[in-house]
Amino acid sequence: MSELSQATKSKYVPIRYKLLASYLILVLIPVIVIGAYAYLTSSKEIEQNTRDNLDVAVHQIANNMQFRVDDVSRSAEAVYSDQTLSRYLSGYFLDWERHQITTQYILPRLEAASQLPKSKVRLTVYLNNPTIGEVYYLETEQVLEAGERQYEIKHASRVEGEPWFRESLQLSPVDFQWRQVELDKKYGYISLLRPLINYDTFELIGLIRVSVKLKDLFEGTAFGELGDNSRLFVLDGGGGRLYPDEAAEGEEERGEINETDYIRIEKSLGDIPATVVALVPVDSIREQLQKVQTLTVFVCLLSIVVLTLASLFISKMFSKRFMKLIHSLQAFKEGDYGRRIGYKGRDEFADIAESFNDMAATTQQLIDEVYVSKLEKKEAELQILHAQINPHFLNNTFSSISRMAKLGEIAKLHEIIRELAKFYRLTLNRGEMLISIEKEVQIIESYLNIQNIKYASRILTSIDIQPGTERYETVKFVLQPFVENVLEHAWYDDEISIDIRIERQSDTIVMTVSDNGLGMKQETINAILGAGTEKIGYGIRNVDERIKLHYGKDYGVDIQSVVGQGTQVRIVLPVIPLISADS
Repeated sequence: MSELSQATKSKYVPIRYKLLASYLILVLIPVIVIGAYAYLTSSKEIEQNTRDNLDVAVHQIANNMQFRVDDVSRSAEAVYSDQTLSRYLSGYFLDWERHQITTQYILPRLEAASQLPKSKVRLTVYLNNPTIGEVYYLETEQVLEAGERQYEIKHASRVEGEPWFRESLQLSPVDFQWRQVELDKKYGYISLLRPLINYDTFELIGLIRVSVKLKDLFEGTAFGELGDNSRLFVLDGGGGRLYPDEAAEGEEERGEINETDYIRIEKSLGDIPATVVALVPVDSIREQLQKVQTLTVFVCLLSIVVLTLASLFISKMFSKRFMKLIHSLQAFKEGDYGRRIGYKGRDEFADIAESFNDMAATTQQLIDEVYVSKLEKKEAELQILHAQINPHFLNNTFSSISRMAKLGEIAKLHEIIRELAKFYRLTLNRGEMLISIEKEVQIIESYLNIQNIKYASRILTSIDIQPGTERYETVKFVLQPFVENVLEHAWYDDEISIDIRIERQSDTIVMTVSDNGLGMKQETINAILGAGTEKIGYGIRNVDERIKLHYGKDYGVDIQSVVGQGTQVRIVLPVIPLISADS
């Protein structure tokens, strides 16, 4: 035995050392490795992610701009693809038809084409055919600044000497170009130019020009997506500033830009010869990188220090006070008496766990014994209370019987004796304390019938039972104390009304006793239920305590009362079918 004990002792390893070793291996080493790796790779990862995010943002901005460009192009396409309109603009009509065709077809088609884009556009058709009448607006400064939606017909002779007009006519019929012509640059416009052909002869008959303000194409871009102090602008095909115009920028923005201090991201637009350029300050990214690096190093160092101290502290605490035991005791304190410690091993905790489990089992047994004893005590108190009530009730009833006999009221005498016999037959019930709701209702009906005979039908009663609830279980004598309380303390008028309702609500049975009597103050209710400094109403409080002892603290009695209006008592029971139908 001594050799076995010595061998067991040699294998004994204190839990403090086990925990300390596991913490050092499983926590500190991974933190050091991960921290070092994060410190070395965070700069490249963050910078690459930042560039990727910026590239995605600029790409989305360019796509939004291209969508607006395509939307404006619909106006020129509507004019170019209308073959009937092309024939009329070529002059294929009789002189007497000119006015009708112009007003009923040409102008409505041009107006419809100018309405297609979401942006306000100026649609101008330059025609080689002078037989078509001109329709145009005066190009005042107010009109050009406002950017109104307009459509015009002008003769090509007005601009045939302009280089831009001759160059545009050299385009292929299926091609078009965007450029700033005439007053476009001054008032912030850009125009889409496209040749207009006769579909029968494929000859050039003119030029389509759709002018739109630059701000309608490029404004509304989310600069905030690129970060603070970022710059975003659009360059034309020659590298010049297209939008926003430098003259419209503030002094700070017009300053010379040193692009070495910025990350430059470019995205070309598809149809328009322009490039979206975004400049994001390098300092903001570097500052972010520095913050991340500093935070990574700080968190790693703090984690190492904290976890090391925590490992030492927790290992000591576990060896001295056994956190598992504390948690179990805490649960034990909160009422979880079935809590047990499961532990396998050869150290101090194994002995304490075994002792705790033995103690918990013993305590559970003692609590069960005390609970049963208290329940039996309450039942005995009920029997004593009932024994006290019955002689008083019986004496009053016999007095009423004697009075009826003297007065010769044989029918009432027979009725009260029959109800009294029924009442005592039901209340005895072979001494059992759990009966069906049906039997409880029969008891209270007999009790009320006797009282109504005594008081000459001045007790107005109503008993409403939800079908199906009669077969459920209840503690005996839960209704009579409340009805008796109404008759003794609430009755002040010539008549008294008592309403009894029994129904199932979800997983509970609710018995409600309501009256229109005197009512009670809240202090009186607290005293009855034992919540105040003074305690009264022993019989009612006994009902509440017996229900809680039988079924748990979630069930019991609730009293609501208004002085001068009456009282409502709710008795809440669990839904439990009665095993024996005879009970």
